Amino acid sequence: MTGVQTCALPIWDIMSQIDVIKENVQYEQLLRESTGSNILKGEYLIKDSHPDVHEILGVDAKATVTNKEVLADKVMLEGVVTYTVLYLSIDESDIERINSVNLSEKFADYLELTGIEHKVLCDVECVVEHIQANIMNERKISVEGVRTTKWNIYQVDEFEFIKDLEGTSDIQVQKETEEINKVIGDKEIELMGKSILKATMDKAEIEDILQCSLNLHKKETKLGEDKIYFGCYCKVEVLYKGKDTDDIILLNDDIYLSKEQELIGCNADMMAYNEVDIVNSDYIVTLDDLGENRIINVEFLAKGLVKVLSKEKIDLINDAYCPSQPIDLIKSNHDIGLIHGMVNTEVIIKDNISLNDDKEKIGSIIMTSGSPVVTDKSVENDKIKLDGVVKVSVLYRTADEISRINMCTGEVPFTTVIDLKGTNKDMDVVSKVQIESIDSTIEANTIGIRITLSAWAKVSYKVNKEWIVDVVESENGRAESKASVTIYSVDKGDTLWNLAKKYNTTIEELVKINDIENPDVIIVGQKLIIPGRAVF
Repeated sequence: MTGVQTCALPIWDIMSQIDVIKENVQYEQLLRESTGSNILKGEYLIKDSHPDVHEILGVDAKATVTNKEVLADKVMLEGVVTYTVLYLSIDESDIERINSVNLSEKFADYLELTGIEHKVLCDVECVVEHIQANIMNERKISVEGVRTTKWNIYQVDEFEFIKDLEGTSDIQVQKETEEINKVIGDKEIELMGKSILKATMDKAEIEDILQCSLNLHKKETKLGEDKIYFGCYCKVEVLYKGKDTDDIILLNDDIYLSKEQELIGCNADMMAYNEVDIVNSDYIVTLDDLGENRIINVEFLAKGLVKVLSKEKIDLINDAYCPSQPIDLIKSNHDIGLIHGMVNTEVIIKDNISLNDDKEKIGSIIMTSGSPVVTDKSVENDKIKLDGVVKVSVLYRTADEISRINMCTGEVPFTTVIDLKGTNKDMDVVSKVQIESIDSTIEANTIGIRITLSAWAKVSYKVNKEWIVDVVESENGRAESKASVTIYSVDKGDTLWNLAKKYNTTIEELVKINDIENPDVIIVGQKLIIPGRAVF
């Protein structure tokens, strides 16, 4: 049997007949997580409009990021920590009255980048983990605590690879399926919210606002054809002091906010996550129709990003050759970050916290608040485990004759396990936990706490792969002439593709000449007739 003969074209003719189809991939890869702590310490004078400080009940603190900028060698972060200090004063009748003072302090953080960290994105989260206020004198207080900043540094990179080779030449292509993540894009979300709360006639008129708390919850992102839909609720809680009374009253509202944005290329099958939070808020007390201070107008601004990524399987070239002319495949190694999955879940935790004074009796609960902190996280087989605590504060009125106002604090631990098939300990996890709701009840002389937490986790991993990025004419010249016929005995590890490439033929020719039923199955010791190829 004689081999199949072809007349070789000049290399430039062969190359000109090959259509090189390339594709560009942009991806994000988690480079590192970093956590830094900063001491909060300040001394503040009480405004002249406020009475003297007799006893501090507690302090609520929130850190808000106002600006974030990635520079050449560092990430710059700017923000503000706001404090609401609740305290007791003594009036002329020797009666305790509750008051509050709002304080704020700007901050700036910097995270140094290494030489290899370029084209990076940075996600940050700032939380106040420990905070307390102390009396220095009746007109001066000090605030001490710890602010923790969590940095997630992502490399944003892209490369071009060969997806296919087409044309009229006899080029042979071997493909494989590869999973990749594509960054579709992100969109800024900006939401203006407004809540109008009214103190009804069965409640005291408003004398002073003690505290205004805002919490975004039930955040959701939905994707459609070229559309992003973001929605959330904002729970508004306003604590005020009643006029001409010692009543402390809590008003609340829960309003829905939403925004639709255009993002070309996205669809419902893609993945999305958001980083949206309140960056600014204000309130004002106004008169009702009867001329009484009973209306509270709360306005706030929520800002952030919604990011969209796709998880796709693509067919790409694993190997290629040309029987009639030698070609070289240019390859490049890339570490690529892949998202295994993103998952949300809710967990309900319950616990009891004790009063600071065991002899004190609780009459009624006025307000309950909390802030969650993740202390540990890990990825296990098919599971993600998050451990942490919720720092809880409860404002209450005592049941004694004086019926004084007091506050107790405590920590409620939590552990949540999130199921995600296919995870393992070598993967990385980024997580966030927030409070959806928090309630408290009087149980004997303790306070029962019930918290609903939402937990979000994104699990990713890194792969190193050699990608074919270009096809060029070979520097080794033309292929050597082969014998007209070769009888080859199949060895262990042989494939038709490898043999066809080695002997400058094609799988189709080998299958036809040897009457092979399944090209994917050849047996060790099997004799194959391999046609030669003449090269001119």
